[in-house]
Amino acid sequence: MTDSRAIESSPRGTTATLTSLAMLKINVDQGRDYLDYLNPFVLQILASEKPNPVTDRVICDHLRTTFGLEIPSRAVQVVLKRLSRLYKLEKSAGVYRITEAIPDPGIAIAQADAHRHINSVAFHLQEFSKGTNRVLKSPESAIHAICEFLAEFDISCLRAYVRGTVIPPLSGTMDSSKVLVSRYVLHLQEAKPERFDSFMVMVQGHMLANALLCPDLQDAPKSYKHITFFLDTPLLVRMLDLEGEHRRAAIDSLIELLRSLGGRIATFAHLQEELERVVTGAASFVESPEGRGSIVFEAQRRGTTKSDLLLKAGQIDKFLQDAAVKIQECPPYARDLQINEVAFDEVLQDEIDYFNPRAREYDVNSLRSIYVLRGNSSPTCLEKAGAVLVTSNAAFARAAYNYGKQHEQANAISAVITDFSLANMAWLKAPIGAPSVPRTEVLAFSYAAVQPSRDFLTKYLREIEKLEHHGKISKSDHQLLRSSTLAQDEMMELTLGSEEALTEETVTETLRRVSDEIKEPVNADLAAERQAHNTTRSDLETAREREDDLRKKLFWRYSRYADWCAWAASILLVIAVILGLTFGSGVIGAFIIFIVLTLLSLFFGTNVKKVHGWVRAKCLTWLLKRASASLGLDLHDHRS
Repeated sequence: MTDSRAIESSPRGTTATLTSLAMLKINVDQGRDYLDYLNPFVLQILASEKPNPVTDRVICDHLRTTFGLEIPSRAVQVVLKRLSRLYKLEKSAGVYRITEAIPDPGIAIAQADAHRHINSVAFHLQEFSKGTNRVLKSPESAIHAICEFLAEFDISCLRAYVRGTVIPPLSGTMDSSKVLVSRYVLHLQEAKPERFDSFMVMVQGHMLANALLCPDLQDAPKSYKHITFFLDTPLLVRMLDLEGEHRRAAIDSLIELLRSLGGRIATFAHLQEELERVVTGAASFVESPEGRGSIVFEAQRRGTTKSDLLLKAGQIDKFLQDAAVKIQECPPYARDLQINEVAFDEVLQDEIDYFNPRAREYDVNSLRSIYVLRGNSSPTCLEKAGAVLVTSNAAFARAAYNYGKQHEQANAISAVITDFSLANMAWLKAPIGAPSVPRTEVLAFSYAAVQPSRDFLTKYLREIEKLEHHGKISKSDHQLLRSSTLAQDEMMELTLGSEEALTEETVTETLRRVSDEIKEPVNADLAAERQAHNTTRSDLETAREREDDLRKKLFWRYSRYADWCAWAASILLVIAVILGLTFGSGVIGAFIIFIVLTLLSLFFGTNVKKVHGWVRAKCLTWLLKRASASLGLDLHDHRS
């Protein structure tokens, strides 16, 4: 293979990381609390390593070296406190000491099974890489590439998250490796659905592990009833289905989940204006070889015409209305609530190289609008933020986060967060209520990763112009390479988006492949086989969607039932206390109830709110297990 450079890397801990992520997925299948995911890992360290004394730093070090997980010390502190109530761990002078042998949690078998599973995935990725310019020479190299891919799904730029991902820092990371794994993911989704599900186990494990980065998450409200999510322009573009079905599916799944959790969806009037400008601008270039950008690429791939895009631009008002996206005018300037626009503009310039200067103005206006809508509040959790801008532009989210940290509210939730951060946090509230979210997010990211960047395309066009100028390709070859989406796909497959791999040799190879495919006569048997495969895949997707829909309906229905049960129990408790105080014979009973609740609060931090949540969780667990047994449907991913 041309430019067949190999990745040879065996970073310490990455195999353990993927194994642990798969085990986390198993733990949540048993309906455990967020921080209880860590219990078997910490218990294994206590039983095997017998550290003395037991400190959060010691446990964190062992979690990193033994299980490949980078967990904040604050989360470990909470876990140790919980375990000390169940096992012989005595705290003295700020550290714990083991006073009796800790029983082995017996995770070795599960760990071995997960390890074999991970090695199987790594082996098949290694085989897949042989058709690219990034050949993975060992399973360790494949595991490293998968870790790089998963590390992209982080939840950075959120207050209280010490890190963006539990995956330890990786050395020698390569963008081409992420593109390779993205191509592999899309290949599995198309051709190997069962193996794709296996890969998704690691993705879901990573999304679950993200909850461990913020121990406060479990105490957050269970809904988004008091927040409006304002969608940035790129997400509106995806809703219009102008960047491919995978990206549209991801934003649709996210919006459905947010609404199920009580959130409101809106956008600013100036972003609606920007959306119209973006679509109209893309229409001007869709039939030109000078066209760039994701909208143009997708239009060329689908055969969408200029008039089609102009029609969409003219119907944006109706589309947003039909999609129930509220259009909100920007709030007026309020001197005491305004951001320092000059300071934020400087932060933006450090993070983003804007192709269109107007885009920076829109971003500044969006941020200052969120600050005004929040008033003088400094929300410390997303659920109480009131308003937040959701964007797919990680650099914009990072700039807003850094600005808030340096100039405004250092401890408040950022005014701008990424769509994946939001999807991850929302999904953690109800995994079974949104089973498609991890899948749609991964496919959207993978689809975007395999598209050529603007810089890559610029170099590609310069290369083919140079080849024509020197007479190495004909004018018709130049036209084919310049305008064919097939040529761009082949070039991305050969180079994995690496500008270094974009050479005369790879361009020539691309031309050969495209020409051969155009000239190759249609094979009736092969065409029939592909049609049968597509039909089978479509049937599997339909079956999956039906099963997901059933899971969602059952979850949200039983969530309502669980809410009613919890409120009924809380009301009965209050009535019992009131009746006991009202009638003399019941004063002793009411006093006993009061004493019990006081003791629970004193020793276990229990209060009426926590009892309410406990009853709700138990009811929901029971209802879902009952439904699972009667329907034969896997409903294990339940969360309250």
